[in-house]
Amino acid sequence: MTRYVGFDLETTGISSFRDSPVSFGFAERTDGAAQTDVRLEGAYIHPGRPIPPGATAIHGITDAMVANATPVGDAVEALARSLFGVWADGGIIVGMNLCYDLTMVDSLCQRLGLASLRDRGSIGPIMDVLILDRHFDKWRKGSRKLVDLCQHYGVVLASTHSAVDDALASLLVLDVLRERFTDIDVMETADLNVAQRAWYQDWLQSFSTFRVTKGGAPVAPGQFEWPIQSDDELEIYRYTKLVS
Repeated sequence: MTRYVGFDLETTGISSFRDSPVSFGFAERTDGAAQTDVRLEGAYIHPGRPIPPGATAIHGITDAMVANATPVGDAVEALARSLFGVWADGGIIVGMNLCYDLTMVDSLCQRLGLASLRDRGSIGPIMDVLILDRHFDKWRKGSRKLVDLCQHYGVVLASTHSAVDDALASLLVLDVLRERFTDIDVMETADLNVAQRAWYQDWLQSFSTFRVTKGGAPVAPGQFEWPIQSDDELEIYRYTKLVS
């Protein structure tokens, strides 16, 4: 039986390249003959910096709450090993806008002198409920935040902006998506990331074009990479250093 493991981070901000996690959550459901067992794993992380008030206002995590938590370097190494442990077991990582979380783990590994996710091996299969929802229910209007997906698909969200609860919610949303859009299970596991990458890039290109028509800047090239993005500012810096 395929393992589906939800994954989520709560963080100090919105940048995968400059912010740090303050908590993590994994959630796994195992359907047995008699019952469904749910395994939840989560903890605070000391981000190595003060948590901005704006971030605390969203997820409720304060500096005092993470004061004695696992340091970010140890936590990120453990997260990377956990992700590859699921993939090595043939499992699938499930989440909401997973490129944000995976990019943050990968970026922090590089910033902290650890092996990046890509250096550790091939990124295993993931299922991003945001991408799946956008693709299979493309023309539905309205917001597509996790709380909105839960409401739309009849999933009860235990609490908002808790890493463990969000990880579990993504699993429950995926259950409904798989029931409603049966083509999802037709995809071979090896093709999951290829298909989602194409769907994500198609959506992002449309969004980029929309931004330009409204007088804004196009989406930066690094954001088209998936499921791990690159920091365009850092790439430009590296390039100028190479040619200067």
